[in-house]
Amino acid sequence: MMKTVLIMLAAGNSRRFGSNKLLYEIEGKPMYLHVLEQLKQVQKKIPDSGIIVVTQYQEIKETAQKYGAKVYVNPEPERGISSSLKIGLEAARSAEYCLFAVADQPWITAGTILALIDTYKKSGRGMAAVKRDGMIGNPCIFSQKYYPELKALTGDTGGKKIIKKHPEDVAFCETENAIELQDVDIRESLLPQA
Repeated sequence: MMKTVLIMLAAGNSRRFGSNKLLYEIEGKPMYLHVLEQLKQVQKKIPDSGIIVVTQYQEIKETAQKYGAKVYVNPEPERGISSSLKIGLEAARSAEYCLFAVADQPWITAGTILALIDTYKKSGRGMAAVKRDGMIGNPCIFSQKYYPELKALTGDTGGKKIIKKHPEDVAFCETENAIELQDVDIRESLLPQA
């Protein structure tokens, strides 16, 4: 099994957005594809790594497979992000660590993801997350030590709950550009910021 698994969570229902936001085009391509392309760049630079995509959407499934990702379908995405997280984690259960990225963060860069992985490896800690101006964001990394706690999450609760529970075991990677951490939940978040 791979040492490093990059998991993209792409199964959300986009209730606040009004349509499937992951297929919404930004700069000429679907939102999720921006994230998937960055993960693919990261995979090429990290030995013994792979990509897992958890989704409910056929288009995302087909595209992710073309990029060489293993795809798992979440049959019950209405159960919240924890349901997708657990599916991805189960598929990657023997990996030394997993990086979780969300598909609605189209401005995240491979450089930031690689910096996060580097921070994690050098820190000796069990978790790592990106941060900007005191705000914790995605992606996040979890070592095997935290897999049981991740599996115990329910509803729309993600890994940040565990990060907040064990702050002494988290390495933070400051990102220079705040837009990288912006996730798109409503259409208004796509408008230029004043």
